[in-house]
Amino acid sequence: MRKAVSTPQGNESEETGQVIVYTGVGKGKTTAALGLAYRVVGHGGRVAFIHFTGPDYPQMGDVKAATTLGGNLRMIGVESQARDVSYLADFAESAATVEGALARARELLHRGECELLVLDDINPLLCEGAVEIDQVTALIAEKPPGVSIVLTGRFAPQAIIEGADTVTDFAQIKPPRTARIEPRKGFDF
Repeated sequence: MRKAVSTPQGNESEETGQVIVYTGVGKGKTTAALGLAYRVVGHGGRVAFIHFTGPDYPQMGDVKAATTLGGNLRMIGVESQARDVSYLADFAESAATVEGALARARELLHRGECELLVLDDINPLLCEGAVEIDQVTALIAEKPPGVSIVLTGRFAPQAIIEGADTVTDFAQIKPPRTARIEPRKGFDF
């Protein structure tokens, strides 16, 4: 059952979930998904945020911050993708494999345990063929009406782009590495 929500104009509107894609070679895709996740949590919603690539840094600020939000933002890591499994210590939970993470995503959707599901950095895995596009399009098709799904990462496949409601392409205009700016704790991880 969809619930009515107030719009910024004060009108009542039927709540409809969306499929959102953040792609492109520029920085900011995960950050945009996190911003959306924090907004959902701020309004009392629940978020499942699955990191499909292993963290680059042992302590990721976004994962650590999730523990302060009272359980409404559930961070899930994927052991087989982690560069070092100790990096997963701050995650609320983890899945052993990419397939296990997709199964967990499906379970969360079917149990109604989230209003937002983020599949962070899934696009490169789809592009490489490490994850079948049919698996993800089937997951999207099973999405309950009031749930939104965000897919992030470079190289979003055309089938994912075509099935999305909103697509944002992050451009790389002046990347930090070109300017020799090293990743900074609190800003980049």
